[in-house]
Amino acid sequence: MWRIALLGLWSALGCGASGAGTGTTGGRGGSGTGAGGTTGGGAEGGGGASGTTGGVAGTGASGAGGAGTGGRAGAGGAGAQIPPPACKTDITAQVLAGSNVTLTGDACILLPAGATTYGGVISGAGTLTIEAPNGPGTLIVTGDSTFALPAAQQTESVTKTANYYTIENPNPPAVFVEPGATLSLGTSTSTSGSIESDLPNTGSTIINSDNVEVDGTLAMGGGPTEHFGILSGTGAVTQPGNPGPYATGTFYLVGDDPFSGILSFGTGGYVGDLGVTFSLRNARAIYSNGSMIMNSPPTLGYTLPQTVYEQHYGDDINTDHGLIVFAGVYSYSNSGDPINPSLDDPSLNTIVVTNSAQSPRAANGSNSSFRGINLEGGTTLWGDGTTNAFFLPSTPAPADPGAKNVKNAYINLRTASATTTLVFNYNGRYPCNIGITGGGGGPHAGGDVGVGNVTLAATAGNYAVLTMPQNYNGTTTIGAGATLQLGNGAPVQALGATVGAATAAAPNGAVTTTVLATYSGDSGLLTAESATGASTDNIVNNGAIVVDNTTTAITLSHITGSGTLTQLGPAGVTVLANNYLGDTHVRGGTLFAADNRALGRGNLTNDATLATTRGAHVIAVGGSYRQGATGTLRLALRAGRSSDGLRVAGDANLDGALAIHFAGRTTTAPTIAHRFAVVRAAGGLTGRFRSVVADGLDLVVSYDATTVYVAVARKDPRRPLVALEDDGSR
Repeated sequence: MWRIALLGLWSALGCGASGAGTGTTGGRGGSGTGAGGTTGGGAEGGGGASGTTGGVAGTGASGAGGAGTGGRAGAGGAGAQIPPPACKTDITAQVLAGSNVTLTGDACILLPAGATTYGGVISGAGTLTIEAPNGPGTLIVTGDSTFALPAAQQTESVTKTANYYTIENPNPPAVFVEPGATLSLGTSTSTSGSIESDLPNTGSTIINSDNVEVDGTLAMGGGPTEHFGILSGTGAVTQPGNPGPYATGTFYLVGDDPFSGILSFGTGGYVGDLGVTFSLRNARAIYSNGSMIMNSPPTLGYTLPQTVYEQHYGDDINTDHGLIVFAGVYSYSNSGDPINPSLDDPSLNTIVVTNSAQSPRAANGSNSSFRGINLEGGTTLWGDGTTNAFFLPSTPAPADPGAKNVKNAYINLRTASATTTLVFNYNGRYPCNIGITGGGGGPHAGGDVGVGNVTLAATAGNYAVLTMPQNYNGTTTIGAGATLQLGNGAPVQALGATVGAATAAAPNGAVTTTVLATYSGDSGLLTAESATGASTDNIVNNGAIVVDNTTTAITLSHITGSGTLTQLGPAGVTVLANNYLGDTHVRGGTLFAADNRALGRGNLTNDATLATTRGAHVIAVGGSYRQGATGTLRLALRAGRSSDGLRVAGDANLDGALAIHFAGRTTTAPTIAHRFAVVRAAGGLTGRFRSVVADGLDLVVSYDATTVYVAVARKDPRRPLVALEDDGSR
């Protein structure tokens, strides 16, 4: 499903099946019959099956079960090819002479070997095929050509919905770049060099109707800005960049592009446009050795299923508007080939890579595996729910921008005019080793707190392990079936790799690794109580939260939803101001209840330690309470003041230990025979504490049907009272 209705994101979206292809022509795309949600739209019609010629677009049917609009038509099949028309007019001589040409039909240029610069203008009506029959040849166009298809062949139109355009019935290609041929648009110093015939009546939005089939190379010279028509073919689309000269002009991709080759750019440009629908589902890979800027109309989005490669420090991906789905991986490439990027050792994605002078990739320099993400609007999804291959595998990467030499990734979450949301959508367990922040590197390296939302999609098995403290203000959402684990339960190390000379076993350079930094692996979220927290920070948990920190105590507050909370690691967790409905499990360390809303409204199972903290006197359980043999309930008695107590709305089943501490001054210890109701269970009590521990006091414990009482029998002079002030440490 390549076009997604934003409002129906979490609904079940159907997708028409691909038509069966026969012979050399792909089948017709199936009809989209997506079942929308309350406001969701129908899904896109299925794409045509693979074939030499792309399938005819399917018809999108109206979304069922909602008020959404019908799905758009499906695009042509993968590898869609249209043979170039027979050459009726050979314009090679005019081009070699630099003359202007007016097309009156199907024309061709038979390039000589090497580079040919053409400063003329091609106008008129027809098609242009560029061939290189004498060996690899390049046509460098420095003028702005304006020819278009003959009117009888033009099928393309646009429809406007709200503030964006959809390209309907795209024209067949007007330009064919054949294998061995390169069409270069402009140079690094020119301001012109294009082939463009724009559709009328599209306001400030530019839609070029001169579509291009690229089976050779379509190269951007770097000077002029290029507005491409719909791209098809199996070749390469390239842009100059690292190590230079960098492009001063940018580029825009729009429409549903069946192109199945490589998109390779070294400076950057716009992959998708705010004002036009877009898809690029068939490209075999994207090589982005610069800044890739992603946009889509606000209510529609697209999926990039490809691996996105880079190979030097300073590259990033930026999403600004709409709904963008990355279903592949953002990866380092050590092939040294921007047309055929690859990584022979995936572990290098999780290592700071430095290329020595002897490395075959010496030009890529230090920290060449560094990748950045800048999210500044819209909704960005990582994963499509069919894999657990995390989009941004990395070293442990603290939010601190000062750690740039020991980390190889950052995620900047920033909100400008609209709320920015990052969604993880996977079907298994995966680590996220990055502290999400607002100024962690790249263009935003000031250490700012992030602003936006992070969501785990409601996909069964979606299990994220965060190994770094998070540094963003906003809403964290865990969907049904998903789990957010804060903390790795063990230390994590940042590794560095020095790549040396090539060997027979390591043709891309022998790798030597070292440890750059060691971190606790602990994580946490900013809350309203944090020093840099916001009053609106909250957690919507309809799945599960697991805390497995080893040394760092954290606070979790303002949790709502139907999900569960599990305290697993030895480091303490303080909870307060919550209203979640799910169960709470204490399986390790200590869970501190800081107010009478700390534990939500569900059941609680205690197999470790449950206690109060500063200023809190009541542990309120909205459901039932179960304490296992390894569990401890830790409470404080206060003479002349409110003492701690466990209050259970349901029934309570007791086992394990009751630990009683005296809180206050030793001179105001509880009086002999004073009785305290330490546990009350409205639904009744079963079981008994196996042991009762008290500091400096001998206690008598008694039970009735609903209440556990303790009374001071005597003060033992051999065991002096230990006065515990309310410092949250017990």
